[in-house]
Amino acid sequence: MADGRTVENGAGGGGEGVAAPAPRYAILDCDGGSDDAWALLLLLHAAESHGIHLLAITTMGCGNTSRENAARNMRRILDACKRTDIPIYLGAVDALIPSLEDEKKYFHGRDGFGDCLTDDCALQLEDIVQAEHAVTAIHDLCRSRPKQITIFAVGPLTNLALGYTMYGPEFGDNFRDLFIMGGNYQGVGNSSRSAEFNFHSDPEAAHTVLLRTRCPITILPWEACLPERFNIHINWRLKDFAARAKEAGHPAITMLNQVEAAQWLPMIEQYGIDTWNPCDAIAVAVWLFEDHLIRRHNTWHATVDLRGTHTRGQMVLDHLREREKYPENVRIIELVDAEFFKRICEWIAALDDGALLRDTQ
Repeated sequence: MADGRTVENGAGGGGEGVAAPAPRYAILDCDGGSDDAWALLLLLHAAESHGIHLLAITTMGCGNTSRENAARNMRRILDACKRTDIPIYLGAVDALIPSLEDEKKYFHGRDGFGDCLTDDCALQLEDIVQAEHAVTAIHDLCRSRPKQITIFAVGPLTNLALGYTMYGPEFGDNFRDLFIMGGNYQGVGNSSRSAEFNFHSDPEAAHTVLLRTRCPITILPWEACLPERFNIHINWRLKDFAARAKEAGHPAITMLNQVEAAQWLPMIEQYGIDTWNPCDAIAVAVWLFEDHLIRRHNTWHATVDLRGTHTRGQMVLDHLREREKYPENVRIIELVDAEFFKRICEWIAALDDGALLRDTQ
């Protein structure tokens, strides 16, 4: 993506005489599942090569797991990558209009990481998270660097919606841009028959964010992650890539091998799923490698249905193209290159000898 940056040669960059990339600032607002972990890994690995400064990780409690578990899971990744300098902030406990507990779905296990790890993250929660609330942290960080910080919202949009309620338009006006993993643009659901998980987990929040955000918004919807468009076989992830990453000694991916096996193997047996789609990481990859990853995108006016008996939480597009009444407010990524994403994963695991960066300069 053209941001005036210079991409360095070789995995991890460096090298005498190579110009440093222009700094790019980010906040990861997440719900702590394995695909959130992959999104975090990608941001961390791109620090040198793409000049990424991850300023904060914020969590919420109405997505894959509780906000506390989400914080612990992200800390596990930071520990493995030796990047515990990045602060973590707890955000909203629940959705703006909470769901009943028996209505919640835990696709990633109740702890967000497949309920398979026994390390208990070693530290007490108060040693992991900051005292400041996530919404306040997002507001203050963006106000200190107006229009410089990209927000990655890869869970329900509760924290961002609360920011607008607390601070008004100023909250989002200080964002550089907003990348969302969530929503659906063709009515294909995964949390309900017609709604995607993140938007369905807090429809009012999704509606608020799309209504009130005035910076550029890019959305990676659920349909772009479906097998007919994004087809990476689960055996590549759990067998081939897992073995190579473990042999290479990548501690975070080795941990995620265990986590994702615990998550995916039951779904393979129960539902016959045979593809791997770490949606949140794809959204981050779109930002970092836009020219090489995106195959098709369009701009639309988008909102969220709040009242439908069967369609609550579904993203609704203005197919009539009444632009004077409903100006376009989002860019929707419709198709990405799955084979190129596999190369990104190999780059993260240091399995490609720097070929990805050489090919994308």
